[in-house]
Formats: sequence, structure tokens, C-alpha cells
Amino acid sequence: MGMNRMTYLILALGDISTLYFSVWVTMYARYFGHPDFSILYAHLYSFTFLFIPWFVIYVGIGLYGAYTFIYRRRLSQTILTAQSLNMIIAAVVFFTVPIFHITPKTILVVYLIVSTMLLYIWRVFIYPNMIHQTKKGAVCIGDGEDIQELASIIQKDSLYPLFIKAIMHPSMHNTEEIQKAIRLLVEGEAICALVVDMSAIKDESLMEYIYETTHKNNKVLFVNALDLYEEVFERLPLSMIDDRWALENVSLAPRRIYGIFKRIIDIVLSIVLLPLAALLIFFSVMAIKIEDGGPVFISQKRKGKGDKNIYTYKLRTMTFSDAGVWIGNSDNKITKVGSILRKTHIDELPQILNVLGGSMSFVGPRPDIVGLYNTLVETTPLYSMRYLITPGITGWAQAVQIYDKGNISPQSFEETKVRLQYDLYYVKNRSLLLDIKVVLLTVGVVIKTMFVRNKRI
Repeated sequence: MGMNRMTYLILALGDISTLYFSVWVTMYARYFGHPDFSILYAHLYSFTFLFIPWFVIYVGIGLYGAYTFIYRRRLSQTILTAQSLNMIIAAVVFFTVPIFHITPKTILVVYLIVSTMLLYIWRVFIYPNMIHQTKKGAVCIGDGEDIQELASIIQKDSLYPLFIKAIMHPSMHNTEEIQKAIRLLVEGEAICALVVDMSAIKDESLMEYIYETTHKNNKVLFVNALDLYEEVFERLPLSMIDDRWALENVSLAPRRIYGIFKRIIDIVLSIVLLPLAALLIFFSVMAIKIEDGGPVFISQKRKGKGDKNIYTYKLRTMTFSDAGVWIGNSDNKITKVGSILRKTHIDELPQILNVLGGSMSFVGPRPDIVGLYNTLVETTPLYSMRYLITPGITGWAQAVQIYDKGNISPQSFEETKVRLQYDLYYVKNRSLLLDIKVVLLTVGVVIKTMFVRNKRI
């Protein structure tokens, strides 16, 4: 799926203009005003020689490839990676080649930030509005609700340049029917891509035909439906993954350096937050005692990393501690003080002790009460996979999932299934940047839920 020459030319000219403009912005920021012309000229002249190898990096990393226009959410990471490589090239050139009379140190760091931001703005917000791109045809090959959901969203969303001409179900159509339909569409130039759920392809001859059409003959673009679903929804489609996928994408990627840094951050934050948490807990204890005089803290047996049992601590927000049932399935009720504690998440503050002890992290999938876990692991495929990593006080699902009836946690099997999709996305993509994003989004959720009536278990 390519673009015509004019659109490529506009994109390239925009990139070049952005790089030059970034030099001026960087110099302005460095000198807190308009830079001297001779200094500006020296930097523009020197950077010009770098733009040639830089564009080689852009092409090599895929900034001008078809996939860049499909996986839009990955664009910022692609630009940052390209610019980081370019900064290394710039540093080597400026400090080793004698013909350049500048040795920018601070300027290179500032330029990395400025150019990355401006390139992202140009690529995401300005360029798409300058060029009207007609959606190009594609065929989805797969079974189940997830492929249907994916096709429906990319059909409606102008962000994605694909128009789904047909959905071919391997479980309903034989290989000859699928091949014939695709061949007619390809020969008629009606499609430019095949969106394929690889888990649904059981016939080797169909797999060979897809390979020949997309890779060997390069007639259309191959798009992995799993990757595109993850791109669109920021969660994983359960129908497209299995234990084999987990071995390839999760358990074999220990991310040891990330794990060490995350543990250090957990310990430092726990120590820093404990005094404030203790103060908030003290006032909460007084409020609970005044309301009903009952127990203040509850200890719950929950599931931790590796399906091991852990004990977590919370402020009591309901009339009694249950064995882990959804709200509405028992006589347990949220107290008046408990409602406030839940909206502000103050009831979770005692779990900082769990974080300090290592049984929990600040960010990770929320741990289930053992009774509820036993039910869910029997009824929901792949459910135990979310316990491959340390559970957290907050998580990706808590930050982005929207629940029914104002709940802020799953209260049905369907909501639990969606939560699992978000949790597995986090397990696969966990990083310090994603953790920071989760924390920021969680703060927004807390502020929002303080002003609405919510239910949580």
C-alpha cells in the first residue's frame, strides 16, 4: 500500500523543513532569544551535511513505509528511535570531523527533544490534514468476534487508511473459495492489503497462498490482525492468542533491567509516600470508627505473581469482608465513609506495605481475591497469564477500561474478559514509560471518579 509521488514529495519536504525549523527553535531556546546570525548559520550549515545520513535512517527504520501509515500509535516511538540514532551520528561527526567548527553538547540534547516533538506534530496533525488520502481496500481473514470488532473500527476510523471489502472466515469458507475471492479482488486492484488472523489459518495451502500473494509476489501488503488489533484497541484479542503466543511474547522476555529499576522505584516511592499515607489513614480510621465502630483494616488472601497466595491490606469500606464476589451478588454494602475512600482510592493506601515488601508493585494487574480467582481461572481461558508478573495497586486496565453502570472494576464475566485483554497488553508491553503513563492516567481517573458515584470491589 503505497502513496503517489506527490504525497511522498510533500511528506519529505515537510520532514526537511521541520528539521531546519527545529535547529532555529533549538538555538532560540538555547540562547533565550534570537541567536546571532553567524551562530545560526554555522549550525544550519553543519546540520545540513547530517540530513543525508539521517534520511537514510528514516527510510531504513520505516518512516516512509506503508506500515507507518497503518500503525499510527507507534509513530512517536519510531520517530524517537530514529532521532536518537541520528543524534549519535551527529555527536560522532561533530566531535571527530575537523571541518565542522561547532561541538554542540547541550544543543544536541535540546535538538533531540525539539525535533522529535515537531516531527510528531507534523506527521500526526499537519500532514494528514494537508493530504486527503482515500481509504484503500483490504480483506480480513479470520474467525470470531475480535476480527469483526477490528474490521468495524478501522472501517469507521479515518485514522486508519483501510476499507474492509470483505471478511473471509476459514471456519465457514473453504480454501478454494477464499483464494478465488482474493484473486479476483487483487486482479481488479480492489484491495491493497490482507489483514490476517494467523491463529485462524489451519490449512497449509491457504497459508502458502497468503505468503505468495503478500511476500513472494508482493501483490498486496500483509497485515497481522493481532498487531493491528493491539494498535487500535491497546489491548490483546483473546481469540488470536494461546499458550504458544505466551511463550514467544511474554515468558521469554524477562526484562531484567526494567525489573530492577522498577523495584528500586517501588521501594523509593513507598518510603517517600508512607508519611503522607499514614496521615490519611489516621483520619480515615477515625471516620470509620465514628460511622459504625467496626473493624478498620481488612486482610485479604489474593493471588500474586506465579499464582502464589499473598495477603493484602485495605481499609474497610463495606459492612464486612467477603470471599470475593461481585457487588450485587451478596448482602455486603458499601458504607458512607467507604464510598469516599473508594472514590479517592485512600482505602488502597495500606497496600504500600505490600509494595515495600515486594509482593505487589505500584503498577501491574490488580490481584484477585482467591475465591474470585478460582472461579475466573476455570471459566476464562488464559486468565492465569496475567499473574506472570507482580500485581499492582493500579494497572493499565484500571487506567483505561470503561465499565458498565459506573463501576470502576469488573462486575461481570464480560467485563473481566476485557480487563484480561488490557492486562495481557500490559504484560507484553510493560516498560517504565508505560508505567508512567498508567500512573498519570490513574490520577486522572481518581479526579474524575471523585465527582461521580462508583462501585468497586
